[in-house]
Amino acid sequence: MIRIRTGTAWRHDPRLPAMLGRVRTAGQATVRSIVDALAIEVDGVDLAAGRAEGPLLPSLEALLRAVARVIGGASHATVAFPDGGLELFVRRRGGSALLTIVSVARPSRVLARDVEVELEALSAAALDAAADFCRELAEVAPDATGGARRLRAAARDLRRVEAAPAPAPAPSGRAPRPRAGRGGPVACLFELHDDDGVLRAYPGGRADLGSLLAPGTVTLRAADGTEILTMPGFPFLALRDLTAVARDVLRALQRGEARHVATLARPGRGGPLPVALDLAGGRVSAGGVEAPCPPLDLVRAVASAALELGRAARALNPRQAENAFLVELEASAADRLALAEELAGGDRTGAAVTSARSPAPRTPSQEPLGPGRLRRLAFRRRLALDVGRPAGAGLVAVGRLVVAAGADGLAAVDLAGGTVAWRADGCDFAAALPGAVLVVRGDRLAAHALRGGRLLWSRPLPGAAPTAAIALARGPWAIAERGALTGVDPGTGRTLWRFAPPAAGALSARAFGGIAAVTADTGFLYGVDAAGRNAWRVRGPGPFLGGAAAAAGACLALAEAGAGSALLAVDPASGVRLWEAPLELLPAGPPVAWGRRVAVGGTVGGDPAVTVLERTGASAWTAAPDLDGAPRLAPIGALLAVRGASGALVALGRDGSASWSRPAAPGPPPPDAAAPVAARGLLLVSGEGVACLDAESGELLGAIPGVAPVRLFSDGALRLAAMDADGVVTVLGLATHLSVVAP
Repeated sequence: MIRIRTGTAWRHDPRLPAMLGRVRTAGQATVRSIVDALAIEVDGVDLAAGRAEGPLLPSLEALLRAVARVIGGASHATVAFPDGGLELFVRRRGGSALLTIVSVARPSRVLARDVEVELEALSAAALDAAADFCRELAEVAPDATGGARRLRAAARDLRRVEAAPAPAPAPSGRAPRPRAGRGGPVACLFELHDDDGVLRAYPGGRADLGSLLAPGTVTLRAADGTEILTMPGFPFLALRDLTAVARDVLRALQRGEARHVATLARPGRGGPLPVALDLAGGRVSAGGVEAPCPPLDLVRAVASAALELGRAARALNPRQAENAFLVELEASAADRLALAEELAGGDRTGAAVTSARSPAPRTPSQEPLGPGRLRRLAFRRRLALDVGRPAGAGLVAVGRLVVAAGADGLAAVDLAGGTVAWRADGCDFAAALPGAVLVVRGDRLAAHALRGGRLLWSRPLPGAAPTAAIALARGPWAIAERGALTGVDPGTGRTLWRFAPPAAGALSARAFGGIAAVTADTGFLYGVDAAGRNAWRVRGPGPFLGGAAAAAGACLALAEAGAGSALLAVDPASGVRLWEAPLELLPAGPPVAWGRRVAVGGTVGGDPAVTVLERTGASAWTAAPDLDGAPRLAPIGALLAVRGASGALVALGRDGSASWSRPAAPGPPPPDAAAPVAARGLLLVSGEGVACLDAESGELLGAIPGVAPVRLFSDGALRLAAMDADGVVTVLGLATHLSVVAP
C-alpha cells in the first residue's frame, strides 16, 4: 500500500493567513512558496526518511506530471526535491512502478531502491495528495486557491492520460571494464549493467539523474593489488563521490597536509565510511584494510574511471552527451586529472622574456609643497557628479584623466581643469587600459576611446563576467574571470586565445610587461605570454590569496601555508623561484613595496600584525600595532602608515617602532573606507571626511568634511578625486597652504 501525504507544519505558521490573504496581488508565487515535507509511504514506511522537503506546490505538480509520463508510456521519470537534496526516480516495469530515492548531497546515498508499487495505486496516491493539499489550502485561505490552478491542471492531465503499454525493454548491455587509472598502479574499476535499458531510454535535451542510475559496482584497488573498496549500487553516484574525494585530496596536497580523511556512504542506510589517506606516506586505510596508495595515483585512477564511465554511457546512448549530470562529472574528472599532472610536474620554467619586468610602482610625488614646515591646508570643491554604484575599480587614473565608473554612468574627469571630459552610459564593470576604457554592460563587452569617449567596438562577452582586465606590452588585452583568462584584440575585441587552468575556481592576473602572472586557487602561479601560451608555471605552498604584486624586483604572491601563509617571489621573465618566506599572519591585502623592503599586513589570532621582509625574503621584523581589525598599509618615505578597522593610525619606522599614532575619530567607522593615500609629504585618510596629516609627525593639517570615500586618488598637485559608496564623485583642488619657514 502506498500513501503520499504533505507535512502539516505550514498550516500552523501564524504569518501564513496574512501572507495568503494578499495572494490576489502577490500572484501564484506566494502560494508556491509554501514549504514543507512530502512523505512517500509504502506499507507505513517513509521512503524519503522525512527528507523530501521543498515548496509543496511545485513538488506535487512535478510528481503528478512524472506519474503521468510513466503511465503514458515513458520508461522513467524523475522528481527533484531541491531543499532536501533528493531525487525520486520512477521507473516502469509492466503494470508496476519501481521507486528509487537518492540523496544527491555528497556522499550520495540511496535511501530506497526499486521499491515496487502498483502503477494505478501510485497514480491514486499522487492525486489524493494533491486534492488534500488544495482542500487544506482552501481552509486556511479561501482566496488563495487560485494560486494552485497549475496543480489542478496537472491532476486533470493525469486523470485523462490513458495507460499505454509498457515500453519494450532495451537490449541488455554491459559496459566494458575500464583499465586502471592512468599513470600509476592504483586502479579504479567499474562494472555497469544496463539490463533494464535505463541509459538507453534517455531522450536527450535535459538534465536527468535517473537515466544514469544503471546498477553496477565500483572497485578501488591499491598499488599492491589489495582491494580497498567495493561499492555496489550505482557506479555514477559512486564515481561522483570519489571525484569529489579526489578534489579534496588535491586541495590537501596543495596545503601541504600530511593526512586527509574522506567520507563515503555505505550501502543502504548504514553510517558513513571513513577513508583515511596518509598523503606523506602514500597509504590508505578504509574498512579495516590498509594498503599502499600514492595520492596522485589515486586521483588519476578515479578521474580516469569517471571519464571512462562517460564514454561508456555515450556508447550505449549517444544522447547522454546532452545530460548535464554526466557533463558535470566528466568536466570535474578532466579538471582533477589535469591538476594532478601539474602537481606531479611541479615547477616549469621557461626562457626569459626580456619584456617581462616588474613595473615601478606609480605613486604621487612626495616632494614637499614648498620650503618650511607645512601648518595648514585648505581645499576647494571643483566638481561633483553621480555615476551610481561603483563598477569594477570605480575610480582609475590614466594619464591626466580619472575615470569614474558606476552603474548609472561612466565619466572621464580632467583633474587639472576640474571638468568632465566625456560621459557614457553606466556599466557593470570597467577597467582603464592604455588608450581605452573597457566596460561590461549586461552580456556585452565594449571599449571606449580614452580621448573623447568614442565607442571603439562592442561584442558579446567571451566568457563569464570579468573580475579584472590588464594590458600586456605590445600585445593583447587580457580579461580575467573566475576560472579563465581571455586575450582579446585591442582594436577589434576579437578573441585571440583563452587560458583556463585546470580546476581553477578563482584566479587573478597582473601584467609584468609581456607576461601575465596568473594566480589560481589551485595553488599554481602561471606566466602567460602575449600569445596565450603557458610560458612558466610555479607551484605555491597552497592556494593563492589574491593576485600577484610587483615589489623587490620580483613577482610576489601570497598563498595559504599551514596555520598562516607564505610569500612567494619568482622572476616574472622566466618563472624561476627566487625565495619563499613563511608568515605567521593571515594577510589582509597584497604585499606592498616599501623602499627596498616588502611589507605585509594581516592578523594573527584576530589581532593586527605587520611583517616586513628584506629584498632577499629574510624577515626584518614583525610588529603588532595597537589597532583593531585587519590593517591597511600606506608606505610614505621612511615611515609605514598602518590604519586599523576603526580608523586609528600608527606610523612605523624602519626598525618597526611606532613613530606616531592617532586615535580613531569618534563615532562608528564608515564601512569600506578607502586605504590611506600618501602624497607630497602628506597622508590622506578616509573616514567621515578626509583628514590631511603630516606624514612625519601625524599632525592634522587640514580636513575635508562631507565626503566618505571608498575610493580615493590624489595627483602630484594634491588634486583629489573621492568616490563614496553611492557613486558620488567629488573633485577637490588645493586652495591655500600655509608654511612656516624657520629663520
